[in-house]
Amino acid sequence: MTRLGVMRFIAWLLAAVGVGFGLFTIVFGIVGPDQEIHAVHNAVVASLLLVLTAPPMIAVARAPERALRPLVILVALTVAGLAAMAVALTPDPFILPVLVLIGVLWWLAPTRDGAIPPGRMSLVMLGLVIAAAVLLLPFAVEQAGLQRTDRTSDHAAFYHWVEMAFTAGGIVLVGLVAALRPAAFRMATWSAGLALAVLGVASVLFAQHASALTSPWSWAALVGGLGFIAVGEWAARATAKP
Repeated sequence: MTRLGVMRFIAWLLAAVGVGFGLFTIVFGIVGPDQEIHAVHNAVVASLLLVLTAPPMIAVARAPERALRPLVILVALTVAGLAAMAVALTPDPFILPVLVLIGVLWWLAPTRDGAIPPGRMSLVMLGLVIAAAVLLLPFAVEQAGLQRTDRTSDHAAFYHWVEMAFTAGGIVLVGLVAALRPAAFRMATWSAGLALAVLGVASVLFAQHASALTSPWSWAALVGGLGFIAVGEWAARATAKP
């Protein structure tokens, strides 16, 4: 099997597993007994799999010879995931193998030159990312700390705390990638914005459950996520080359 063939196989495998588990999380969260207490966790973990990870992974699988830009998004997620596990002092057995295989995909890529292509960053988007970081990074540290200290709850047993920290950090880093080159990383704009909006919606709907953002920050996440997409689309068109 060729180098590109190996990339395609790994990416399709990870995409299929991620989408399958993401859909299972949604369905089981709705019909499963005693799942209401995990409502925020299930929604956010599903967005981690279906919104943040699956689109760039499918892009790599479809065209491994042009996979550099989606791989940059996946590498940003890998950094967020490893950081969350390091702070939590807890390797997530469900997530860690995926991050390792993303590293393999990066190593197999035909070229890694120009990972961030020439162009202008969006200062407006960068400002929104910094605002999101002020909210999400302390939240991520708090969630990772809960994974480190919680030894009894189902949340810890299912690695929900560290996965919440992973998602929060991933939104910030993927959003930063989008802000650096809006025209080149529109997928990153949509992924980060939608994932933040999902966190906001879940926190509004299930405000009394574990890991929900408190009001008004839940509404700020919802509006900010949608606003990030809108600003990103405007910036992409403004900075795109003719």
